[in-house]
Amino acid sequence: MTTIQERLPDNMRKVDIKLTRNQEKIAQHVNGSLIVLAGAGAGKTATLVARVGHLLDQGITARSIQMITFSRKAAKEIRTRLVDRYGLDGEEVIVDTFHGFGYRFMRQYKDLFGLTQDQDWAILAQNEQKRLLNEIGKELSDKHNVDPKELRKAIKSAASIWSLLKQDCVCPGNVSDALVEIEKARAKKTGSTPNYSKVSMNDRLSAETMTAYEKYKREGGYVDFDDLLLLPTRILVKYPKIAEGIGNIHQHMMVDESQDTNLAQYLMVRSIGRSHGNVVMVGDDDQSIYGWRGARVANLRRFIKDFNAPVARMEQNFRSHSRIVESAAHLISHNNSRLPKKPYSDNKDGADPAIHVSRRDRDMARAIVAQVSDLVQGGANPNDIAILYRTNRMTTLLEPELKKSGIPYTVVGGMSFYERAEIQAAMAIVRVVTKFDDWQAIKTLQPYIDGLGKKGMSDVIDSLKEDNENLLTLAIHEAPRQFGKGGDLLQQFMVGAIDHTHGNSGNMTQLEQVRRLAQWMKDGPMKILDREKDDTLRLKRSENLDQLVDEIDKSKPECYMDYLMEGPISDHVASQDECERITLSTIHRSKGLEWSHVMVAGYSDGLMPFEPDKISGRVAPKTTAKAADDQDDDGGRPEEERRLAYVAATRAADTLTLYHANLYHFPGSEPAALEISPFVSEMNLTLTPEQEQILEGGRPAPVRAEIEDSMEPFSAFGMG
Repeated sequence: MTTIQERLPDNMRKVDIKLTRNQEKIAQHVNGSLIVLAGAGAGKTATLVARVGHLLDQGITARSIQMITFSRKAAKEIRTRLVDRYGLDGEEVIVDTFHGFGYRFMRQYKDLFGLTQDQDWAILAQNEQKRLLNEIGKELSDKHNVDPKELRKAIKSAASIWSLLKQDCVCPGNVSDALVEIEKARAKKTGSTPNYSKVSMNDRLSAETMTAYEKYKREGGYVDFDDLLLLPTRILVKYPKIAEGIGNIHQHMMVDESQDTNLAQYLMVRSIGRSHGNVVMVGDDDQSIYGWRGARVANLRRFIKDFNAPVARMEQNFRSHSRIVESAAHLISHNNSRLPKKPYSDNKDGADPAIHVSRRDRDMARAIVAQVSDLVQGGANPNDIAILYRTNRMTTLLEPELKKSGIPYTVVGGMSFYERAEIQAAMAIVRVVTKFDDWQAIKTLQPYIDGLGKKGMSDVIDSLKEDNENLLTLAIHEAPRQFGKGGDLLQQFMVGAIDHTHGNSGNMTQLEQVRRLAQWMKDGPMKILDREKDDTLRLKRSENLDQLVDEIDKSKPECYMDYLMEGPISDHVASQDECERITLSTIHRSKGLEWSHVMVAGYSDGLMPFEPDKISGRVAPKTTAKAADDQDDDGGRPEEERRLAYVAATRAADTLTLYHANLYHFPGSEPAALEISPFVSEMNLTLTPEQEQILEGGRPAPVRAEIEDSMEPFSAFGMG
C-alpha cells in the first residue's frame, strides 16, 4: 500500500519527518484511547502531524479526523503543517479551537437554544460585556440608591467569579442561588469558610446583575466566551444522541494542550469521544499554569479513568541542553500531584543555570540589561533573548534601564489585534448588517456617527424596541425621525453599511468585498482615520485595517462576514515590525515559546512563588486552603507556582539566568524585603560565598533618592 506522501505529486512531496522510536510508536497509534504526556520541547506537533499521515495511510478519511487546540494561532500552525505535508488531504482534516467548535455547534443547533433559523448569534466582545454589565448595574444602583462606583467594583469581582463558575458548568438562574455559588467560589479562592449570613447590598445587586446579564443574552441572541463552552456541553450531555452523531462524523479525535482544559471542555470531549473511544489527549501536567482561569490539570487523570487510557510519554527535550533540563526536572519533582515522568536531554553541551544576587531591584535591572548587552555584543540575535517575570509590575524596573541602554525590546501581552478600536468597528459593522437587532454592536459604532451621542443612540434604540422594529426596518423607513432626533442619522449610517457589505456582493470576490468595507471605513462617513489627531496613530489604524484585509485573504474563509463574526474568540496579536528586539513577557504569556537565552527577573520568595502581600510590603497570615472535590489532584496553588517556574526554565535552549534582589520597591507599594526563591534549592543550584554574603548582609533601608527613582515614568505595555 502506498503512503499519502508517495501519492502526492513530486513538487508537493515533503521529506519524511524524522521521529524517534518513541514518537513513531505514538504516531502509529490508530484505534482506542491514549494519553500522551508530552514534556517541554518534546516535538509533539511533529508527532501529531505524523500521526495524521499514518491515519490517512490506513484509509481513514481526512474529514473524520478532528484536532482540537486552544488558540487560533496553534490551530493555524497545525493546519499549515498538514497542508504542506499532505496537500488536499491535510486541508480536509478538521482543526479547530474549543471556542470555534462551540460557536459552530450553536449555529448548527439553533433550535435547541431557542433561536429560529433566520436568527443568528452575536459574540460579545470583552468591552461590550463590561458595558452591558455596567448598564445593568447603573439601573440597579439608581433603583436602590447605592454608590455606583462601589457597585461597579463589586460587579467586576463577581463577573470574574461568574466566569469560573460557568467553566465549571455552574450557571445559577436566580439571585439566591447566584449569591450562594458566588460566595462559595470566593471562599474557595481565598481559602476561607463561606459566610452566607453576611450579605451586603452590593453582593445582592452583583448577583442580580449577573442573572439579569444572562437573561439579556438569552433573549437577545448574544453569547460570551464562556457560553461557547458551557451551552454546547450542556446539550451534548443532555442529548447523547447528538454527541454520538458528531462522534460518528469525527471518529478520531486529538486534543492538544489537554492539561489546560476546564471542566466544560473536558465534558465536551468526553461526550463526543465516548461513541468511538478513539481519543488521544496530549498534554503535560507539569506545564499546567492556568488554574486561575478554570483549567483543571486533574482532567488528565479523569481521562485515564473514564477511557481506560494507556499512558505514553514523550520525555526527551529537543530544545534545552541537559543541565537546564535536569535542574527543571529536580524542581518539578517536588510536586506531589504530578503524573510520573523523567524529562531528559541528549545534548550535554551547556552550563548550569546561573544565579545573580543583587541588593536592590534597580541593581538587578541594570545587571539584566548588562547581560543582554554582552550577549548582543557577542553576536547573539536580540530576537533570541527573553526576560521573563511573574508579574507585569517588573516592567516598571526593566523598561527604564532598557531605554537608557538603547536596547530595542517588545512586551508580549499587549493589546490583541481584535481588541483595537478600528478592528472592533469592522466586526460591529458586519454584526449589524447580519443581525439587525444587535443593539450592542450599534452602540460600539456610535462614536463614528457624527451628531449622534450616547443618549441619542439609546433613545433611538429604546424607541425601535418599543415599536418592535429593528435596524433593517429603520434603514428602509420613510420617517426615521419618529424614532428620535437621531433616527435619520442612524438610518443614513445603516444604509451605507448595508450598501458596502451586501450591495452587489454576488459579483465580487471575498477579497474585493472586505477591501470595499475597509475603504468605506477610511473614506466614508465613519472617518475612522480623520478622528485620530496623532499622525503616527492614524497611520497605524490604516495599517491595521490593511492587515485585516491581508489576514482574511490568507485565511480564505468561505464568508468573510462569518470570519469577522468569530473575531472576539481570536487570539491573533498585531504583528511587530521586522526590527530585531529582545522580548519581555510574563511567564504565562511565554508558554509555547522558546529562546536561546532566558533571564528570569525577580527569582525571589514573593515573586516566585507569587505572594502579592509580600511584594506590597505587607505580610498577610498564610492560609492553607485545600481545593475541593476532584481538584485535590491539582495540588492547589503552591504546585501551580512551581509549574510556572518549570515553564520559565524550559523556555531556554542555551542559557538560563535567575535574578534575585533583596529589596523591591514597586510604584504604589511599600518597599519589600524578600528572601531568595525556595525554587533555587529545589533546582539543586548552589550559591557562591559572595552571593551568600549579599543575602546574609541584611537588606538596607531604602534611601529617599531610590524611592523617587522608582517612581519615574514608565510604559507598562504588558497584560494587566
